[in-house]
Amino acid sequence: MIRLGISISHTAARLAAEGRLNADYLVWYGQIGLNGLDKVIPHKPVLLHDLSDSFWLNYTDPFDEPVMTLARTIMEVTRTPWLSTGIGASAEPQAHRHGPYREADLEQRQSREVVAANIIKHGKRLQEWAGVPLLLENFNYHPTNAYDYICEPGQFSELISEIGCGVLLDLGHARISARNMPEWAGDVARYLSAMPLAKIREVHFNRPGWQRGQRVDLHQPVCLDDLEWLGWLLDRCPAEAVTLEIEEVDESTLIAQLDLMRQFLKDRGG
Repeated sequence: MIRLGISISHTAARLAAEGRLNADYLVWYGQIGLNGLDKVIPHKPVLLHDLSDSFWLNYTDPFDEPVMTLARTIMEVTRTPWLSTGIGASAEPQAHRHGPYREADLEQRQSREVVAANIIKHGKRLQEWAGVPLLLENFNYHPTNAYDYICEPGQFSELISEIGCGVLLDLGHARISARNMPEWAGDVARYLSAMPLAKIREVHFNRPGWQRGQRVDLHQPVCLDDLEWLGWLLDRCPAEAVTLEIEEVDESTLIAQLDLMRQFLKDRGG
């Protein structure tokens, strides 16, 4: 039975409090902190995703004590069954600048060897620290110095294997990478097939957008053609949970999106 979740938003939190949220759990983002978490906990199980904007596994030392203390508190409050966060980037520092993706200057770009070594070392440490299963998430490639190496399915798979953790497969990210990386030429099925599908426990799902000729991660509501890709993926992986990860929408849109997802999973027998 695949569980259906929804990313936290004002609308989702309100519907949960009113007993009208057609989802099995909510995803809480570590960047939010504790503010408002007490209003969500009584109504739905909560999964924790990410720790803070400053925590990146490729960084030299991401384990800032205040960040980790707050993350520990959130984990204890939510009793999250697993911790998920991104696989890391390819630059230190990197940040959002001019679009819905991260960027870095060329001199901030790290070598493949440094990126891999840091991610493996810190990933193992994070997994030990968490005390629950760790799921690492794939990212969406853009030629901005921040996404080199890590979006390659082979490199991603190697990192997951070395750390010994599970996978949170962001389907939107995968579709973006397949389109934006020339070597994949938009072949989403081929790109996904090269990922470590057997290690997937959770899927993040939304509709990618377009901006200046690139696929971009806009967390848009899903359409029927997006469900075709979700079905393709679920046929090939042991995912236990699917999270509808969309931006704030009005009540009627959110209800309709969750009803669509619930019916889709029901028709699949899950």
